[in-house]
Amino acid sequence: MSIFLVSFFSVLKLVLVILIGVWLGRSGILNQNARTALSKIIITVMLPSLLVVSLSQNASLENLGQWSFLLIAAAAFALCGFAIGTLFGWLFRVPKGLRRLLSTSTSLGNASYLPMPLLAAIAAGAPLFANDPGAESRSIAYISVFLMCHSPLLWLLGYPSLSGKSWREIDWRMILNPPILASCTGLLLATVPPLNALIVQPGAPLRILIDTGQLISQGVFPCALLILGANLAEKLPPGQTVPWNAYLALCLGKLVILPTIGYGLATLAWKQGWIPDDPMFRLVLMVEAAVPPANNLMIMCQMHKNGEAAIARLLLCAYCVAIPTLTFAIMIFIKAVTP
Repeated sequence: MSIFLVSFFSVLKLVLVILIGVWLGRSGILNQNARTALSKIIITVMLPSLLVVSLSQNASLENLGQWSFLLIAAAAFALCGFAIGTLFGWLFRVPKGLRRLLSTSTSLGNASYLPMPLLAAIAAGAPLFANDPGAESRSIAYISVFLMCHSPLLWLLGYPSLSGKSWREIDWRMILNPPILASCTGLLLATVPPLNALIVQPGAPLRILIDTGQLISQGVFPCALLILGANLAEKLPPGQTVPWNAYLALCLGKLVILPTIGYGLATLAWKQGWIPDDPMFRLVLMVEAAVPPANNLMIMCQMHKNGEAAIARLLLCAYCVAIPTLTFAIMIFIKAVTP
């Protein structure tokens, strides 16, 4: 029961902030222009600051070898999700016009805006981390490395898949985005001793840069969740229907089958000694496999002017279903990583 309550309240905190975002969107306070401006602030300043601060203070040459498994896991989850979505599209007889959308949604999850605050809430509330004050910071560092593979895949796999275009037509600036560059900067500060001594270490001459970044980054979680809620509150365009079997295929594949694969992969990697003996590391792997589809998929469909109504309906369904599935999954995950 205690594990269930930790899981439930960790998810509930996020849901309540998202619901406030829904209200702000419906009331017009967080309208399209406001969401666009706030999203740009998050992507260009707040999230990069968070990634630089977390990685620079947690990464090192000694642990990066085992941390590289996060990159393998990101690619594995994306490929497994794409295969599951493709198979379920055929098994559930989803209309051919929606199968590519289904495969992409099953493949690419919300890898940053949901896992980061969710794991922060778990680190603060789970008895497992009661005497581990660095658990939250480590979770952000692990997610940052995961994003170094997931974010390029989002544009290399998701963007052309939703458009039907070749990967050669991709704007490479979308892949080399500020969060990716910030992750590289954080790793550089962590692994180059002169830079680490100059900027990162307590009492360093330029430590004010890290402290400033930490201050800027404190609002990234609530702002990102408010935007997510406001996006989900958008009225869906008329004219395009999504059959029930498409919803079923997405929820079963992304929120049931893929989390099971993530659980198995994290457990196997831990038993084989491929990853650090850190419960938070395993939790990050499991949670990344269990989150609903990436909210950026809606932005991509809007950019292509193709499938906006369908992706909006699919995302809304997936995020509603994710409330009980994430709670149940996290309960199992926490129990699995508790000694």
